Amino acid sequence: MVTSLALAALAELAQEGKLSADIEHMAVTSNTGIENPVIERHVGSHLRAMRTFCGEHAIPLKAQWALPSLAESWQVSVLGGRRQMAWPSEGQSQYCSVDWKIKPVDALKRQHAESLPKGVRQVTLLGSRFEESARRAANMADQGADSGVVEHQGRLLAYPIADWTTSDVWDYILFAQPFGQGGPFPSYAASLADVLEVYNSANGECSIVGDSGKRTPCGARTGCWACPYAGKSDESLTNMAKDNPEMAPLLALRQYIVSLRHDVGARNFIGTDIKDGGDINISAAGYSGRVLLDLLRACLTLDAEEMERSDNPAFQIITPQELVAIEWNWAIRGIQVRPWEATRAWVEVHHQGKRFPIPSASTAAPAQAGGQSLHPLEGETLGSVTTPLMAHAGVTVATGSRLEVDPEGAMEMLSIEGDMLAADTEKAPESVANSLLMRGVVSIPASRRGELDRRLTAVARLREEGVMQWAFHGGRPELASNEFQLAMVG
Repeated sequence: MVTSLALAALAELAQEGKLSADIEHMAVTSNTGIENPVIERHVGSHLRAMRTFCGEHAIPLKAQWALPSLAESWQVSVLGGRRQMAWPSEGQSQYCSVDWKIKPVDALKRQHAESLPKGVRQVTLLGSRFEESARRAANMADQGADSGVVEHQGRLLAYPIADWTTSDVWDYILFAQPFGQGGPFPSYAASLADVLEVYNSANGECSIVGDSGKRTPCGARTGCWACPYAGKSDESLTNMAKDNPEMAPLLALRQYIVSLRHDVGARNFIGTDIKDGGDINISAAGYSGRVLLDLLRACLTLDAEEMERSDNPAFQIITPQELVAIEWNWAIRGIQVRPWEATRAWVEVHHQGKRFPIPSASTAAPAQAGGQSLHPLEGETLGSVTTPLMAHAGVTVATGSRLEVDPEGAMEMLSIEGDMLAADTEKAPESVANSLLMRGVVSIPASRRGELDRRLTAVARLREEGVMQWAFHGGRPELASNEFQLAMVG
């Protein structure tokens, strides 16, 4: 709505000849990569409407999605085995909001600010309102939100609807009319009534005034489909699935993911981050290779079934680029016991037509974890990894500023070489990393080569000792048999 007000104001300035063509404006919204498909379609349609409106009124504006980096995305960081889901009420930061929303938006804002003419500063328009909560009101008051444009921590901010009530918001949404038609609520869109429809779908019903004014009307949650913060059951997602059957599989997959919260056996406790002195900690990092493979197969199956359902799929959970990045992560972390396991899953689903069901929900409860902390354990290590670094003499690899996967190269590799790679079950799993680098499909910063060698050396050592086999199946090492303990110190 703030965007709608801003675009109407810019259109008025353009009509009066007071809008500079040299200053580009920006409308940005985050896309985590696991957005609720209904919300993604809804927001996407409004971004297109903004572009059309600005083209018609000669407003220089870029309306775009802010996407997380490949390495930080849910697909690569969680399915790639680097970390687990961000769970509520565990004293940990909600990294998902930071990495998938705040950082991508901030990155685009920095780019925009750097593109502005000298002497022109960026002003960020925010939709926060005093009425939303006492805490929000206090924070806004500290920033001087009712004083027009304010400077806070080096940024210029403005709160156009700071004093609006909830009823004011819904009046604007329900009665907005296209700019130029003389209505009291001008908008870039033909109508904003579809906003109400989305909330109605998520809530099951949507009253315009909350109970006694104490509850925000249309308070449905419309976040990521995999988000565990909604609790054991996501009522908004459940309600939307009634009118949007394509969302039912995503809801089922979410329920499985949420069920893993207390399942110690679903975790990989063997790290590959090498500490000073060569030690490797035992700690609950991401999920075990077994669980990750099940999750990847389920995601690929949902993608394939959605493509069969519609010529215009509502979602694609795993792209070729993300699949290759997952393969990379599995290789450098020793996640799987066979090489090319992610590629093999892609081939089985997309080439061979196999389908893998969503696994049965875990029934593990906190007590079944044996009362053990899932945080890193002080002093517990797998011993010093001192074997020589892997040699790469004569090999030229692509380098970049960060982990990058060539989208076209990834698709070509899976399409042309996928069947051949999937048939390779004999090579060491960690050898996949070098293969991806030599193909030029994956590139890493040149400064990370030494770290990569150390990591791959550690993975090879742990595999030779039989430790990675245990890590694949999951669970705390001390809960395993004596055989594991012998392998660990061998």
